[in-house]
Amino acid sequence: MKYGYLLFGLLLSCQTEKEYQGEYTEFENVNYVTLTNETTDGGSQIGYLKSGFLESNAVFCFCDINCSRTLISVSELQFNEGTSDFRYKENLSDAWVVKSSKDWCTKHD
Repeated sequence: MKYGYLLFGLLLSCQTEKEYQGEYTEFENVNYVTLTNETTDGGSQIGYLKSGFLESNAVFCFCDINCSRTLISVSELQFNEGTSDFRYKENLSDAWVVKSSKDWCTKHD
């Protein structure tokens, strides 16, 4: 009978354990997120800059002289180190727009 209680306790504890899903991280405020995708034709760069932040202060990954560059000014900008996702609001009253930077060379600060 003593082993029955022990076995029951062990089964109950196994059922209540949560599965480990990796380290939880949160979005953190940043001033810029730059994305670079270099190709043999030159490639492209996109810079998300918080309002008032200068392009000259943002760091981009190397890209050929033929790279195109697009800058997007946003009112709020956050980056998640754990998922490589970032989110932004063009206007403070807007909903968050979430994007992934997984397939890009990414810099942020």
